[in-house]
Order: sequence, then structure tokens, then C-alpha cells
Amino acid sequence: MEIVVVNELGVRAVVLTLRAKGSALDFRLFPMVHIGTQTYFDTVRRQANACDVVVAEGVGDAKPVSRLTASYRLAARNKRLGLVVQDLKADTFTAPTIRPDLDGPGFSEGWRRVPLGDRLMISVLAPTLGVFLRGFGTRGMLARFLTVDDEDDSWVESAEAMPEFDDLISGSRDKLLVDALAGLHERRHHEPGTVGVVYGAEHMRAVVRELRARFGYVVRDAEYVTVFGL
Repeated sequence: MEIVVVNELGVRAVVLTLRAKGSALDFRLFPMVHIGTQTYFDTVRRQANACDVVVAEGVGDAKPVSRLTASYRLAARNKRLGLVVQDLKADTFTAPTIRPDLDGPGFSEGWRRVPLGDRLMISVLAPTLGVFLRGFGTRGMLARFLTVDDEDDSWVESAEAMPEFDDLISGSRDKLLVDALAGLHERRHHEPGTVGVVYGAEHMRAVVRELRARFGYVVRDAEYVTVFGL
């Protein structure tokens, strides 16, 4: 199942609804792309606020975070793109919200475990890409980086190339997210309701995989939300 789709219509995120036999609880997954139209972010916010509880990402304040997010923050300054940076912070939802993510010290500690050479390369490449996109980027260029498929394992090669960085960005945060969702299932699966999961698209692979393996949740519905047109 594709999670972020790129085609002639543009970039679209696939909002998935997961259900399990014997559970009254639904999980509604909102795969986030961190740069898009304001309409996209407003749509996600509105739909997430209609859920009974929201599980949202949000790494705490840490100096390395600003380096890693420089590519899309700088790209958003390209006015020809007409795009904005994601503004869906955990404290901006009206629905009850939990934030299973790394705090600032935890992220900084994980960053220090990344080999120095990898840290230097990432610290240079992210803002360099951002500067290029700010000056010359197009929506088509951005779209080429954004396809996410939960059955595609091509990402494994990049994870193996920088395992410490992958654990920081994906592995450790996947575990926090999935454990929080498992806890919600265990406490609330007998109560009808919907859990909205507003988290980066790359993390939805782990959510789909683990909820299926642990509790038998499967995708029962899918809805396309346009991130931006081409």
C-alpha cells in the first residue's frame, strides 16, 4: 500500500484507517510530508481534531534539529513554490493529544552517537540542498523525493549505510510511536473511538507493520489528501 503517491496530479498523502477484529478502536493514519500547501495542513488538522485522541510527532528543541530541517525550511522560502512548512505541532490540536517523540536532550544524545563524518556530511548537505531549492527548486523536483510505499524495502540500503543516523531519525522514534499506540489499544480497544496519528510518512511503515503483527489491525479504508499539485 502506497503511503505517499506522486503522479501527474501531484503529491498526495494516503490517509489510512486501520481496524482489527474484536477491537472497537480505529487508528486513522495521517502520513505527514513536512512541506506542502496550507490547504493540506488545514485539512489534516480538521480531520485529526475530529478524532477522539491525536498522537502527534514533535522532537524537542535541539541544535541538530535545525540543521536537519534546513532543506525544507529553506525550500519554503522559494515563493514560486507557494508552499509552507508543516505547522501541526502537538500543542495546536483541539482534540486530546499525546506526543511520543524524542525530547531535546534525547535527540542530542542520539546525534552524538552518529559518527563524526556522517554528522559533518549531513550538516553540510541538508542546508546546501535547501539553498538550492530556495533558488531553483520546483514542485516537480520536490515530488521526486517523496514517494513512500509501506511494502518498498529500498530504504534498507540507506539505513545500512548510516545505521546510527537511521536509528536516531527512524528506529528510536518508531518504537516510541508504536509503543504509545499499543498502549492506547490495550487501554481503549473495548471503547468505540478513533485515534488520529499525525506523524511523518516514513514512520507509517512501522505503524502498519506492528499494529498488524501485534493486534491484527489491517487497512480498511484509504483516502487521498493532496499535499501539492504539480
